[in-house]
Amino acid sequence: MQAGFVLPLYPLDGFVLLPTLEVEVTPVGAVALEVIRRASAHDDLLVASFYEDEAVHEVGVRAQVIPTEKGRGSVIFRALSRCRLRQLEAEDIPMVRAENFPDTPRPLQRQEPLRRLLLRRFSRLWCDADRELCHGMRTLSLETLTWRLTAQLQLEPSQQQGLLNLADPVARGQVLLLALRELERRQRFLRPYMWLRKGGQWN
Repeated sequence: MQAGFVLPLYPLDGFVLLPTLEVEVTPVGAVALEVIRRASAHDDLLVASFYEDEAVHEVGVRAQVIPTEKGRGSVIFRALSRCRLRQLEAEDIPMVRAENFPDTPRPLQRQEPLRRLLLRRFSRLWCDADRELCHGMRTLSLETLTWRLTAQLQLEPSQQQGLLNLADPVARGQVLLLALRELERRQRFLRPYMWLRKGGQWN
């Protein structure tokens, strides 16, 4: 695909679709259904962007639309790559002109130490929380790992969008490292009170 392209635009209400990930979406309303229909005329591709404060964000993702089981009324959005929205081409059924927005290349010697540190901190936190580290996560590149961690840490949509806006995977990793450290701090604070879970409701 060329650097610039025009695709149907699907505003995402309440969540951010991150690169390399998939989410099930149930289109509601005639416009949303028409956007999905028009995607079929564009190789099942559309642009998905977080809708906030009555507007979509400038940075979104190019996504593939995958049907689910018949009769469920939902589809899967598979995020292929990040893109920057440039211009709205049509408003009735939104069509947007966008361009690819790839990550800034960084030397491996800058990425690898951070990638290992993120994995180590996340693995320790996840195991402490009695959760299993996702299979295959240890082999992910720093770029892909940052998207997986952003989703796993269940950050607020505005925080996820902030990370989506960052083109530098090292900068994203550093922000996520701070988020992991904050979770570790909270966990250390709560650990002396964990016995209360066994005695009743835990609010």
